[in-house]
Amino acid sequence: MPRSVAIIAILLASASPAWGQAANGNAAEPADSEAGNAQTGRADENAVRAANDAFGTSVGNEKIGLYGVGDVRGFNPATAGNIRVEGLSVTEHGGFTSRIASGSTIRVGLTAQGYAFPAPTGIADYALRNPGDEAVLSPVLYFGPNRTAAVDLDAQIPIAGSRLSMAAGIAYRYEENFPGEDSQTLQGGAVLRWRPADQVEFKSFYTRAAIMDDLDIGNIFSGGPWLPPQIERRYFGLDWTQTEVRRRFYGALGSVRLSDAWQIRAGLFRSENEVKLNPVELYRGVGRDGSAQRQLVVTKDQAAKSTSGDLRSSYSFGEGSRRHIIHLAARGRETRRAYGGGDVRDLGPATIGERSDLPQPAFDFGPLTRDDVRQITGGIGYELRWPQVAELSLGIQKTDYEKNVRIPGRPLLTTRDRPWLYNGTLALHLTGKLVAYAGYTRGLEDSATAPSDAVNRNSAPPALRTSQRDAGLRYAIRPGFNLVAGLFDVRKPYFNIDPDRVYRQLGTVRHRGIELSLAGQPAPGLSVIAGAVFLDADVSGEAVDFGIIGPKPVGTANRIVRANLDYRLPFFAPLSVDIGVVSQGKRIASALEYAELGGRQLTTRPLTTVDIGFRYRFQAGAAPVTLRAQVTNLFDVYGWNVSPNASFKFNETRRFLMTLAADI
Repeated sequence: MPRSVAIIAILLASASPAWGQAANGNAAEPADSEAGNAQTGRADENAVRAANDAFGTSVGNEKIGLYGVGDVRGFNPATAGNIRVEGLSVTEHGGFTSRIASGSTIRVGLTAQGYAFPAPTGIADYALRNPGDEAVLSPVLYFGPNRTAAVDLDAQIPIAGSRLSMAAGIAYRYEENFPGEDSQTLQGGAVLRWRPADQVEFKSFYTRAAIMDDLDIGNIFSGGPWLPPQIERRYFGLDWTQTEVRRRFYGALGSVRLSDAWQIRAGLFRSENEVKLNPVELYRGVGRDGSAQRQLVVTKDQAAKSTSGDLRSSYSFGEGSRRHIIHLAARGRETRRAYGGGDVRDLGPATIGERSDLPQPAFDFGPLTRDDVRQITGGIGYELRWPQVAELSLGIQKTDYEKNVRIPGRPLLTTRDRPWLYNGTLALHLTGKLVAYAGYTRGLEDSATAPSDAVNRNSAPPALRTSQRDAGLRYAIRPGFNLVAGLFDVRKPYFNIDPDRVYRQLGTVRHRGIELSLAGQPAPGLSVIAGAVFLDADVSGEAVDFGIIGPKPVGTANRIVRANLDYRLPFFAPLSVDIGVVSQGKRIASALEYAELGGRQLTTRPLTTVDIGFRYRFQAGAAPVTLRAQVTNLFDVYGWNVSPNASFKFNETRRFLMTLAADI
């Protein structure tokens, strides 16, 4: 085990019991430390069967649901800082890999009930791999479109029975999403699990990843009230614009149940992301015929490194059938970033979709801007659990935030904020099958960094005060098959690029919507995960009032519907078939309003794609094996995706994917 991780584990073992919280805020429930909950391998990974709702679930390399780590209700919980590791807060910079994480779950609305301190942008909660007391070697082979190929080699290794065990793995990926657009990734990592007693568990982990020779389609910007012309979906950029990234993520977490009523949880983490070189091609002013002005932005040695920790204590006591839980929490983080100093080159006229090679110039990089963020938060929370009657959760936090920015040649810029943050949720059991809930949350969250086409590229605003209101119903159609319907209203300061290409606050954004989730097994062998979100997003403020930007935030879709079905054939149990459908409505594609469009903003066209596949499970000797085959975008539908900075990228073509996984 790396020395740094060992030191962290020792610190956790000696942590004061004055603070802490149970996993996922459930002090009344035992920690996930029983051998029966241990992982058994990867051959039977299936996100559809693992999901409890349609809001977002990942298992291994499979992801389903309305939301993901980068998009919840139109916002990004990863950039907002709302990532959890088994319920504990962590600041990370893309460090999670399948070598250490078995999957993730998105928590919003009623599914966030039980989190003592929820977040307005939702929570993405990762689960670490949980090795048991059996030795298992899990090779996984992948074959994809073009020349894509990958191999994972994961193992769980018992060291001292169920008391001490390890999960470790390595992976190599060569990915070619479109012809010519390729990259290589190398990952490695391990999780060490130690249970010195039945009521005590510690986990330490270490993972690192290298992304090499990464080519990416450039950013395409329309020059007017039109979408880019349809072009062949292949790489058409410069062969030497390869991105190089190095990531490292390690830490430890532990839980101690001091008594049936009192539990301590703590975690300490370190995340490092270094972008050694990042060339980005920009195609500006794209005309209806695809003509554009090509620009190259190259940055070097951009870095983000964070140390974060979370210490929680939960005490519960009973009163008849009611149970009261009190949470005390303290968490902190320190983030240091280096960015800027980029070299910008005008490469002249070009046509999107057509190759036009140029020799690589000698780059001239400027000095880097550096900033650091320090934040300490303390909080107290209360939960009431009254079975079949009500659940109440209240929390209040005081946070101390400070950010220092050091721009070369300018005075130090310091930003401070010390707000009170609070939350409250209430769930009422109206009948044995129907639950109503409502909640309010106020938070202090980070914002995304400025995109490559901004003058102040890669800079990050100070933390933003945000708020969320939501309410809804959950109805149990039958045991294990639930419908959730909810309303939400999330408000934040709105940052984007102004007409002078400066990334700054342009107003306040409000996302209101309806979200639906239908999940479970309506019939034997059939698993259904289906959901929809209908979003009304608006921007208000002086930039809208003065006509600088339109009233709709760029990149948001007014509708997203997703459905996944997995059916095990009753007449041939080893075989199951699965279908996935994704339908998204129009996305706002420009910040400007155009007279040619009747004073409206440019939008993309609605897009619906269908995926189909099967799983075949069999035995190779004593080893279970699963062959997985899938065709995505079955009808090869063409469409444009658009980012918040109004850059376009075409969607994926029809793709054939095959996976072979075994547990030996």
